[in-house]
Amino acid sequence: MWIMYVDWLLAAPWLVLAPLNFVKVLINKPSPLAHHFVAKRSEECQKTCEIARMWATMFWSLQFFLSLGLALSHRPRWMFASGKLFIGAILLFNFYNGVVKEPIAAAGCFEILSALVLASTSFPEKTKVE
Repeated sequence: MWIMYVDWLLAAPWLVLAPLNFVKVLINKPSPLAHHFVAKRSEECQKTCEIARMWATMFWSLQFFLSLGLALSHRPRWMFASGKLFIGAILLFNFYNGVVKEPIAAAGCFEILSALVLASTSFPEKTKVE
């Protein structure tokens, strides 16, 4: 039963942020807080480039539906764990390359830790038969 609460906790940030950012990208309005999260050149790139906005809307919609699936279905957990591991790695990679700033790097670390939690609860414990 406690796993259900963990799933909701791990899904909650994306369930809130993804729809908000999806709409923000669709209406092409910069966030007043964007300068805290992304480099100025990244912000300008998304504002002027339609392909960047297309990829951003795909990212936010995928994050929302994966998180919704995690919160509601609870299976297969390994799929959600692998998705979180990949997203975390990509966020850290982009921090390393100067595309995003520290708060996004922290989110990447959170995603990787979430992946480890999900992976550790993905497979039922084997009981020793005597």
